[in-house]
Amino acid sequence: MRKHKMNNLNACLCAAVCLSLFSSCKDDYIYDDEAPAWLGENIYEYLEKSGQYTSYLALVKDLGYEETLRRTGSKTLFPATDEAFADYFRENGMHGGGADFVHNLPASQKRYLFNSTMLNMAYLSNMLANITSGADGLGEGTAVRRVSSATYLDTVPYLSYDNMPKTSFWKRFAKKGGTYLADNGDRMSVFFTPQFFSTIGLTESDWNVIAKGWNMPWDKSGFYVNGIHVQGTNKDVTCKNGYLHLADGVVTPLPNMAEVITSTPEVSQFAELLDMFSFPYYDGGVHSNLSATYGGALAEDSAVFIKRYFNQNDFNSDPEGKVDINGYGTLLYDPASHSFGGNTDMGLMFVPTDEAMKEYWESEEGKFLSDKFPQWDSVYTTVISAFLQNHQQRSFNGALPHNWRILADNAGYELGVTENDIVKTIPANNGLIYVTNKVFAPVDYKCVYAPVLISDSTSIMSPAIKNDVDNDYNLKYHFYLRSLDNRYNLLVPTDCALQYYRDPITWAIYENEGRGEREIWSFRVYMGRVVADVYLANEDGSKGAFLRTLDDETGDERSLVNDRLQDILDLHIVVADDETEPLSAYVDGGTQSYFLTKGGAVLKSEGVAEGMKINGTGDMELGQSPASVVTMGDGSTGRYEMSNGRTFLINRILQDSYKSVYYTMADAETHEAYAAFYQLLQGDERVWAYFEEDEDVEPIFDLDVTTSSSGLGPIVTSFNNFRYTVLVPTKEALDKAFAEDPELWTWERIAAETDPAKKKAKTLYLLNFLRYHFVDGILPMGDGISYNGSYATAARDENNHFVYLNVSGNGNQLTFTSENTGTQAHVVTGDENNYNVFTRDYIVNNADYMEATQITASSHAVIHLVDHVVDYR
Repeated sequence: MRKHKMNNLNACLCAAVCLSLFSSCKDDYIYDDEAPAWLGENIYEYLEKSGQYTSYLALVKDLGYEETLRRTGSKTLFPATDEAFADYFRENGMHGGGADFVHNLPASQKRYLFNSTMLNMAYLSNMLANITSGADGLGEGTAVRRVSSATYLDTVPYLSYDNMPKTSFWKRFAKKGGTYLADNGDRMSVFFTPQFFSTIGLTESDWNVIAKGWNMPWDKSGFYVNGIHVQGTNKDVTCKNGYLHLADGVVTPLPNMAEVITSTPEVSQFAELLDMFSFPYYDGGVHSNLSATYGGALAEDSAVFIKRYFNQNDFNSDPEGKVDINGYGTLLYDPASHSFGGNTDMGLMFVPTDEAMKEYWESEEGKFLSDKFPQWDSVYTTVISAFLQNHQQRSFNGALPHNWRILADNAGYELGVTENDIVKTIPANNGLIYVTNKVFAPVDYKCVYAPVLISDSTSIMSPAIKNDVDNDYNLKYHFYLRSLDNRYNLLVPTDCALQYYRDPITWAIYENEGRGEREIWSFRVYMGRVVADVYLANEDGSKGAFLRTLDDETGDERSLVNDRLQDILDLHIVVADDETEPLSAYVDGGTQSYFLTKGGAVLKSEGVAEGMKINGTGDMELGQSPASVVTMGDGSTGRYEMSNGRTFLINRILQDSYKSVYYTMADAETHEAYAAFYQLLQGDERVWAYFEEDEDVEPIFDLDVTTSSSGLGPIVTSFNNFRYTVLVPTKEALDKAFAEDPELWTWERIAAETDPAKKKAKTLYLLNFLRYHFVDGILPMGDGISYNGSYATAARDENNHFVYLNVSGNGNQLTFTSENTGTQAHVVTGDENNYNVFTRDYIVNNADYMEATQITASSHAVIHLVDHVVDYR
């Protein structure tokens, strides 16, 4: 009877089709009531004759399927032997077996044990993975799931209130003590077949991971249905009304992913968080169908609900209008939805063990959560939502283990899961559960800005760094700080610190020229966006009278606030692992003095870890105390070790330099040693007037005025929104250079020259000499810093190529060597006013800089006095 040839099957199926065609026109067709003799036994007779399937046949009889399985038709069954049923009953705490035992089971349990074993069509094993896909025809090998005879009508369990999720959504059932819960759709059966494996590229090594803990060996001739093996020798048993695939065990409905998680003891913490997003959903159609099926068993006042989960796929708005679901948080998809993925795919979830959740909570990476929240279930639901989403994959097919090296998380970043992270796997009817020994935090909650998003003291910097709404006040700095290939220091002024921000434009004008009114800005959050209250500064620099509020959602005021927020963020981010940058390091390492910020400025730090103190160069100009790491209310500190760097919540906002190169060098009282070089840099008005129309001749300093912008006072014209080092030779070094080089003329001599060609040649020669002292790259001296490289200058050779200097040295000495001659200039360190002098040249958004409101560009520089001119020849 077993394994008839294929042509016999085709004849059988064709005969079945012909029966349906002829029956309408001839009532006494011979095969209406009997099958061709050559087909042999029907399904029921085969199982009965075998003698090993009495338990299974008891189910068939009790559920009214005996006649169906005796007559000609088209069914596929996955029956289990009496021995398999006895094992199943024993494993589930029941003692007994055989037909008599089965007859005494509740009707719901009989449906549970039978309906998943029958498909309402005849399928050979190699056809189980085939589907008909509309206009596309047959989809061979694409199906992993099929609809069985099991439906949500089979059983409707009662859930007591004690076993319900502990959220407000379920409190309605407290007085009643519980409710009936229906399945979220009909349960599908999962088929792992060689044909499906071949189609999606699933390998044996993949299977070894997928089946970890199942005791399901790789089998290219057999297949698995709901996790139960059908050996190659037991498949495709051909009967005259369908096929039998004799299973090694009892095929029962698989739970959905949510049920797997909530019923697995070692992942109870994750399950508790998952259930925070569950909701008792009422569907009148489902209730009516169940009432019709069970009659009075479901009283009218005992409405049937469906346990659904808020998700982005099909349940992101509350039909009752009581819950702001998106504001509360959602999952990627509903892990209780039996239909998710359709026939050809299903979901996948990585579910950490309780031990893994505890380990993460207590780790440096999880400290930002455990510092604020007493336990997991007290974390904001929006944060929990992001964590849960990151453990969900929409596609089983797209997340096979051999692709894990490129597997992305919800934000598109590498998830980083490996085979060693998998403890075991558990199949579900709508996906696969990988139980893991680690937590896969979402990128937003493992990067340096994670503590900012949840801290009560950083509500201003949070939307400044990351705002999920794409609008005019979203600066999108989280995209930069998400890089897991880099390491960052993120210094975050608290909300209190951001109440005192010295506006750079008004303070720079005042500090450089002694005129104008200085402003102090206080930031706050209004309607989800950062706004600023502007105050006048008192004479002593404290906050004075209120002037105005900048709070437009769009327009000029929005641009002003964003302009300052961007300037603040650029000053408070330091890359920690750039091997090409000497000023790149962790600011709390205690071995280095100066650090380069994202915006090109320099910060000065001292101290280790929580004891770190840090200052901006503008703070040092005004004699301000350094910022320090804050201490939280529970005694913990605002320092966090995250996956891509360190985060420091600090008690003062850091401020950049206000003084420009021009005004710093002009300050003869403080920087008397700069005077001779400063006079050379200023040039001669007679020479500038003479070459006013000559584009080849450009002064060192200029206001750089256009119709819409200008320098904030005279700026270095060769600067270009970058960072630089300015070398200032002593007067003695300059005198020596002019005495030794006959080609090097003073401005006075050039102004007096009457030969136009010679006048221009000597002007360009002197300008090139001066520009050789402007070096690309900011190179301060300080502890833990060393240099050994070649840096371009603003000077050019006869081929119009930039000329380079070799720079070497450390915290105590710094040497600049000419690549042409080998002559050297050393930093003079006798007076602290003459080296490590930091400046910032501003370009602002108005031709009249006194009317400017925004910083459009800036260049940072450090000035050093040196004992020799740089040999430019």
